[in-house]
Amino acid sequence: MSKKCIPAAILCLMATYVCAQQPNDTLTTKADNQIQAGFFDSNSLDGIDYSEFKLPPLGMLFENAKSTPSIELLEKERQMAEKLLSKEKRAFLSFFRVHANYSYGNTSSTSTSTDLNTPLFTFANGYESSYWNVGASVNVGLESLFDLGGRINRQRLAVEKAAIEKEIAFDQLKQQIATIYVRITNNLIALKTAAENAAAYRGAGLMTEQRFRNNQATITELAEIRRWENNAVQSYQTIQSQISTDIILLEILTHTPIITNTISETQLYNNQKN
Repeated sequence: MSKKCIPAAILCLMATYVCAQQPNDTLTTKADNQIQAGFFDSNSLDGIDYSEFKLPPLGMLFENAKSTPSIELLEKERQMAEKLLSKEKRAFLSFFRVHANYSYGNTSSTSTSTDLNTPLFTFANGYESSYWNVGASVNVGLESLFDLGGRINRQRLAVEKAAIEKEIAFDQLKQQIATIYVRITNNLIALKTAAENAAAYRGAGLMTEQRFRNNQATITELAEIRRWENNAVQSYQTIQSQISTDIILLEILTHTPIITNTISETQLYNNQKN
């Protein structure tokens, strides 16, 4: 028998054995229930049931991704370019100079006088004074004057460039998000199939072990089914690990809590219970 036919033969053997056993056979009933339920109990993340898990809408993830630091940085650069454009549009004001000043103060002086016939005497005088000056001047540089329109156009192009760079970065980010989103969706479907496969092989392993104990199966048959069971379990856990990794990566790229809140709440509940 080829290796490709082994899984089918195992399942047929298991089905035949299930029909042949009595209803009170505990191991057979357990395995049969596992297969029908299509469920495999592995070391999943606490609080996450991937059989019922649904991703948020893709449009919401795209919208939340606008708040990521890389996109916000490019948005700030675009806003800065717009401010500089407004400044260039007012650059003609640099040709004009306006000045004004005002001063106010008190002036006082004290003096003494005497001679041979006049005794020493002192006298003082003071007055208030104020001064103001207002003026304007025009100083036009020919190079600046003729380049005024060019500076505005160059800055307008800088604004458009910043906006395009932001759109390019956002499109690339959306491509990453969409790729991960589709991969998670496909893996969720594959996980269900892998769970059913793992449950089937686990049930087959339990029944083969029971048959081995009843001297109805050899150690080679038991080892073979255990090997297939182990491969099925590893395949299931690999897909599940990929889903968990992709969901966390999706949270980072979109700033959208998907499973981290659930995990935190479950851990908090477990800590309080302990």
